[in-house]
Amino acid sequence: MNKLYLPLTICLLCLNSCNVIFNSALLPNHCKKCDVINKYSDEVLFTNEGCGGENTKLEEEAQIQAYLLSHGYNSNLCDLEVKCISWKKSKDEK
Repeated sequence: MNKLYLPLTICLLCLNSCNVIFNSALLPNHCKKCDVINKYSDEVLFTNEGCGGENTKLEEEAQIQAYLLSHGYNSNLCDLEVKCISWKKSKDEK
């Protein structure tokens, strides 16, 4: 069983790296922004944004932050919401 951990770990790292490389090379103008918002006060508690390879796993990271923030703010996880928007920037934008 222990002999399977190393090949499985390497395989998972390669898949994640391939996703970042794919987004960087083929989708450099695709951007995403994810916010963690308190539904009742409309306060933005966390923002994460990236384009190309940087937009890989932004939504998952925002969900993790929502979970962590729910414990830090003594609020219910149901009070928080993750909202993500995606867009394609023009070639002249940097």
